[in-house]
Amino acid sequence: MPKGLTFAVNPESEAASVDLFRRALEDINRLLLDANYAIRHERSVSSWIVRGLHSSSPTITVGSLLDDDVAVEAIGQGIKAIASGTDHPPKYFTEKELEDLRKMRRLFVGRDRARSITVSINGDDITEIEKDISTKVDRILTSGYSNLGSLEGMLEAINLHGAPTFTIWERVSRAPVRCSFPNEPDWKERVRELLEKRVMVRGYVRYFANGFPRRVSDIVELADGTREQGLSRASFGSVPNREAARDPVAFLNSIRGVE
Repeated sequence: MPKGLTFAVNPESEAASVDLFRRALEDINRLLLDANYAIRHERSVSSWIVRGLHSSSPTITVGSLLDDDVAVEAIGQGIKAIASGTDHPPKYFTEKELEDLRKMRRLFVGRDRARSITVSINGDDITEIEKDISTKVDRILTSGYSNLGSLEGMLEAINLHGAPTFTIWERVSRAPVRCSFPNEPDWKERVRELLEKRVMVRGYVRYFANGFPRRVSDIVELADGTREQGLSRASFGSVPNREAARDPVAFLNSIRGVE
């Protein structure tokens, strides 16, 4: 089997329909694009290439265009952790990738449905995605906590389709976090003005159980957080300090009051 990340669609019946394979490809492609954004900070559609197609069970092997073993391993092991029933999101798995996996439940219902999807890394089977994948994802999404707070990060990826959102690359977790804002002209203009700038977002923050931010809603303030020239820099020992750099999860939990 070619080197890369392999998804084998195991049909419930003797043979898989073209429609089932098409839907599986759509879901896999969406997951790869969103994971690539979280890992490499880019959404290039050319980042992944097909390395192999097989017909025993409709099977596709994909690899990074630049042989990015980190991405292949991160996505494969992340799916494995979620399928095993973890409470914490795997590394690089944000709310967006979790939603992508939850949507895959559609492949296991209806007349032309899958029994499972076998996931392999470089030819070694590591886990299976099954009908309960939405339940496994919900376990992660419901095990976190919420409170009023603020996040800082670079603003990008504005999406005005449906409920408007933008993404910030959060300063501490270094992960993309979606922020919902009011569907109003003044807010849209404000968000556009701050595109590609460091911002401070204050509102209702949802966190994963490990203390990493998941998303922000009910925003009450969006401010330019660009550091002014001439301001003194933080001295050694100031927050965040060496302890934060050594164990960012423990640091986040300590300042957010999580046991």
